Amino acid sequence: MTLFWIFVDLIPFFVAFQVQPPALGFAIGFVLSLLIYLFQKKKFGEVTTIIAIKVVYFFCGFWIAWLFPAFHLFDFTQLFMYAILAVAATWSLCIKKPFTLQYAKKVVPAEFTSHPLFLASNFWLTVIWAVAFGLSLLCSVLFAFAIISGDTGVILVNMWNLIGLVATIFVRPVVKHIFLKKQGGRGAAR
Repeated sequence: MTLFWIFVDLIPFFVAFQVQPPALGFAIGFVLSLLIYLFQKKKFGEVTTIIAIKVVYFFCGFWIAWLFPAFHLFDFTQLFMYAILAVAATWSLCIKKPFTLQYAKKVVPAEFTSHPLFLASNFWLTVIWAVAFGLSLLCSVLFAFAIISGDTGVILVNMWNLIGLVATIFVRPVVKHIFLKKQGGRGAAR
């Protein structure tokens, strides 16, 4: 279910970047982002950091595409996508609401969401994804400005995402092991 909610937050990207002219694509992205924002607010009482940033992104993108049609924002789709993801992940850490926690709370029973193990796992998952998104953003910038080739850029971006996915698999067991070890140390001290 967590992947479903992540996919829902990505829908505005998938749709908007397929529509021409770009101003119309950004307008559709804005409307979709706003609808998802309102749905999340009503259903869950809070909005994911990623969708909140997308509302602003698509709003600003619409005006740029409309006022400066010669500037091809869609040429920088990958760069913008990773910029939003990197900013959202980093910002969510700064405001102490890790973005992975925002998704996990939608699918995990409420009695578990305040447990220190749950919170620690999601904190470290968000840190890992913030780093992966940041490195993917760096590779996207290098590709967008032709500092590295397209093939190299795509390989590097996918490599960081793959590392993030692998880390996601291993973070929970590692954090659980560390948590239980600390709990055992406290019990022995008593």
